[in-house]
Amino acid sequence: MRARRDTSCDTSLVNIPIGVLAFALSLRIVPADPPKSERSATPLDFVGLALLGPAFAVLTFALSRAGEDAGFGSAPVIVARVLGAVLLVGYGAQAVRVGAKALIGLGLFRSRSFSASVTVMGLTGVMLFSMLFLVPLYQQEVRGHGVLAAGLLLAPLGVGSFLAMPVAGRLSHKVGAKRLAPLGAFVIAVSSLAYTQAGATTSEVLLGACAFTTGVGLGFIGAPTMDSLDRTLPGESVAQGTSALYIINQLGASLGIAVVALLLQRQADSGHSPVESFRPPPGGCSGRPSPC
Repeated sequence: MRARRDTSCDTSLVNIPIGVLAFALSLRIVPADPPKSERSATPLDFVGLALLGPAFAVLTFALSRAGEDAGFGSAPVIVARVLGAVLLVGYGAQAVRVGAKALIGLGLFRSRSFSASVTVMGLTGVMLFSMLFLVPLYQQEVRGHGVLAAGLLLAPLGVGSFLAMPVAGRLSHKVGAKRLAPLGAFVIAVSSLAYTQAGATTSEVLLGACAFTTGVGLGFIGAPTMDSLDRTLPGESVAQGTSALYIINQLGASLGIAVVALLLQRQADSGHSPVESFRPPPGGCSGRPSPC
């Protein structure tokens, strides 16, 4: 793959006005805190916070490092994974010790609906962020587009998700998440097939349509899953449940990026062209000739 100028510092500046806008809107939209007399008297679990936060930070570092060039078997990645696991075990012991005062109660996972929601969002993180990593890279390496164009060509995904989420949220009250989430997963799977066969001359209109339908599928997974979590958990547990859900989602994101980065690097190291690196091997995982 050809070398590209590092634009990470330039593109990161985009986050500044977005952050300022989000801060201004939060001051106007987010409701004020209730009076102190009405707030929960449960103290913050500082020990749990000191264990859980670093645990996921270390695990995210391990996955990110594995996705660069180290691989899952390198010493830094193994050390980080072991340290993260030790911290998680420590948090589990702390959560059992303090019970209802835990930062995220382990009892939440006894609920099949909650466990299913967390699993779905974790898998969604794997799929979504691996795509957000891979598709713009394909547009730059294979199609020769610049950074801005590569990002804009993925914009239909956001548009599809933006349009589908309100519809899916309303439908989830009528038909339930159990029907909508599999439908969204099916739409994503069908749309993703086009990317497995994309080359240097594949229609941008087709790829844009696939990105749009992928966004629609994400909307039909995300909104019903969040709605199911809000409806099944007691009111006092929603904050904990939401935190757990997004933690697992971000770990899934790191895992997805690490895996596709490793696969892409191995393809490139094997002497494949940029187009070949972004496509599955002719025989898939088995190495046998593909019927396609």
